[in-house]
Amino acid sequence: MSLRKRISLRNTLSFRLTLWYAGIFALSSCVAFLLFYALITSFIRQQTDQDLLAQVNRFSTLLASEEIEGVKSAAIIEAQGAGVKKVFIRLLSLNGQVFSSSNMAYWKDIRIHETAIKELLRGRSHVFETITIPQRKEKVRILYAMLGRTVVLQVGQAMESYSRFLDAFKGIFITTMTFLIVVAAGIGWFMARQAVSASKR
Repeated sequence: MSLRKRISLRNTLSFRLTLWYAGIFALSSCVAFLLFYALITSFIRQQTDQDLLAQVNRFSTLLASEEIEGVKSAAIIEAQGAGVKKVFIRLLSLNGQVFSSSNMAYWKDIRIHETAIKELLRGRSHVFETITIPQRKEKVRILYAMLGRTVVLQVGQAMESYSRFLDAFKGIFITTMTFLIVVAAGIGWFMARQAVSASKR
């Protein structure tokens, strides 16, 4: 196609209408996908938080009936049962010192945030945080909560479902948006030509 024909095509009403149709459709689809992404990620995080809070309730009940030694044993068994790369549990004193934990070999980069413990001592029932382990680019949801008056529970869970969903969503988003833009451009071109043709009659 010659340069003159290209310029002529870009100046046509049909071409401009096609760009408008494609742009509006692509923007609307993008907003819809982002809202869907926000809803799903929020749901996954809420489910993770509920799992962590359920563990706190179990350990609190256990502490009341079997003392701290029972909690220590249960924490190790709980983490081993879930998988050492999926869950970790640490029991801390009020100054942040660890006095018992599950196997932390996989989680050695997870630090104890003194700010979270201070929040608990001020009266908060629990404190959540989400961190990313740089070497593995893995997100971990962590919960701090009081067990009794002298024990702080730190429990973390790998957000595998979150990471898998995010990776899958990115691939689906790129593929779907490319397809939708092409379809929108085609439909827009057809509608624009029809509208221009009708206006000339």
